Amino acid sequence: MNKQNLLIGAFTLLLLSCGKTTEENAKTLSINDWDLVILDSVQVDILGDISTGDFQNGVGLLFDYTSNTLYKIDETGHVLASQSYSADGVNPMQFITTVKIDPTGTPHIMNYRGQFYNLNPDLSIKEKIEPPFPSLSYDGRMDSRDLEFWKDDILMIYAGRDEVSPYTQFYFRDNPLVEKLNPRTGESMAMIRTPASSKFASDLLYERPTPSFSLSGDSLYLYFDNEPMVHIYELNQGGEFIKSLEIPSSDFLQTPELKDETEWYDFSTMISGRIMGVFADKGHLVVHYSNGVNEEVFTSYEFDNPENFPKIIKLDDHYFQIYDSESGWSNPILIPKKVDKVFALPSIDQPFFALRNDEYLEEEQDYLTLYKLQLIQK
Repeated sequence: MNKQNLLIGAFTLLLLSCGKTTEENAKTLSINDWDLVILDSVQVDILGDISTGDFQNGVGLLFDYTSNTLYKIDETGHVLASQSYSADGVNPMQFITTVKIDPTGTPHIMNYRGQFYNLNPDLSIKEKIEPPFPSLSYDGRMDSRDLEFWKDDILMIYAGRDEVSPYTQFYFRDNPLVEKLNPRTGESMAMIRTPASSKFASDLLYERPTPSFSLSGDSLYLYFDNEPMVHIYELNQGGEFIKSLEIPSSDFLQTPELKDETEWYDFSTMISGRIMGVFADKGHLVVHYSNGVNEEVFTSYEFDNPENFPKIIKLDDHYFQIYDSESGWSNPILIPKKVDKVFALPSIDQPFFALRNDEYLEEEQDYLTLYKLQLIQK
């Protein structure tokens, strides 16, 4: 009889424990449940193709690569200044891949070769910052996330130290990726190595990634576009590696290991997942990514035929996913396909801007449209 009572009591405690765990899990999921809301749209009197930009403290920078022109706008879409740069001459300004507003509100631009310029408020060139050695990089994203400001220094992904090419077989495994440049003295030091948790730190070969990073306070967040991870470092500790966060998406497609350095993946059978941006806020990360298109879908839509490329935009879903330092990852937040590039997300609790995807909507306009968006907890 006593044994029976003990069993009943143990079973009751188990049920209560399971109920409590279920309740706690439901509470955590509720805390991490987010949605994306389109608050408004803003028209900007600009015609062109915007490749990169930045938004900080009510001011936006937008770069039109077709005319080599930089625009400064306010939150209402009013153009405050514009500047077209010469692509010819002694000091040509071309292939600009990064535009950035620093904490003081000063605009900056950088191209894929690491040529870096401080700008005046009217966007004319104020001064050129010379890195201590030439860049050996000859490619890059049109919207690069490779420049940040920390205290009095400039942090940038910049290859060429000790004349090491970024196209060597294990460059990302064997070399630091970030240069910390003092613009007053011109001195620079290398920092931030790929952590052991990344596949690019191994002895295996993979399709070459594009490294990017963002900052929040004294923390640096490194990521590779074709790996679903974010690596955290502490700048006040000399760039010490802290930990890696893996994006909890089982659908993020990664290309297979390469056999040797002569092999390359031609993306004729699938589109790999990719990270478009990581936006850091106090206590939060917002990751903007796509899972890609798997081989079955790729084949069924005959994407090996270039005429079918426009269909990809309707199948390649994009998401936000939020990491909270206390409660972990949120739900994947599907981004409407009419929303295109997101250049900045300064704060998780404030509205931000994104380009309208005119290609998806199949509409041509004589002005640029921005969507005003906000992430909302459900």
